[in-house]
Amino acid sequence: MDETLHFVLQHGYALLAVWVFAEQFGFPISSIPILLAAGALAGSGNMVLAAAVICPVAASMAADTIWYEIGRRKGSRVLKVICRISLEPDSCVRNTESHFARRGATTLVVAKFIPGLSIAAPPLSGMLGMRLSRFLLFDGAGAVAYVGSFAVLGYAFSRQLEEIAQVALRLGMGLLVTLVAGVIF
Repeated sequence: MDETLHFVLQHGYALLAVWVFAEQFGFPISSIPILLAAGALAGSGNMVLAAAVICPVAASMAADTIWYEIGRRKGSRVLKVICRISLEPDSCVRNTESHFARRGATTLVVAKFIPGLSIAAPPLSGMLGMRLSRFLLFDGAGAVAYVGSFAVLGYAFSRQLEEIAQVALRLGMGLLVTLVAGVIF
């Protein structure tokens, strides 16, 4: 366990950036636990909160900008491919387009909080011809809101999260078996 903690402390910012980039690029992972953990580590003095926000925001914007460019160049075909792997492929394109039609660029601010929309909104922005500067402004605001909210929550509740982690470590394999059993049954 000490080796894992040492690795996380030594490479934490890069780990945050890679994890968030992967999530925003479409891998089926959630960055919420790692953002909470980064905030908790900042709260305990092991990370710098500003860096724990800036690194994942930059990674999120990098992945989103790639999707924006793909959408700009490939059009609706990329959105159909993204929606084909979603839980509701028939309504995905229609819902994403209608959300964008109602809210415009502000969709990018809330998109990170809505599963599926966070992946579909950047290519749709490119597909609809949004200027890159406007896209980066609204996407950046959304990334700061998303990353910042969970990192700040982790920071604010760092003591409680540390206590939960210590209990989980003491329970060890018993906790894992209980959680798996709860999910299965």
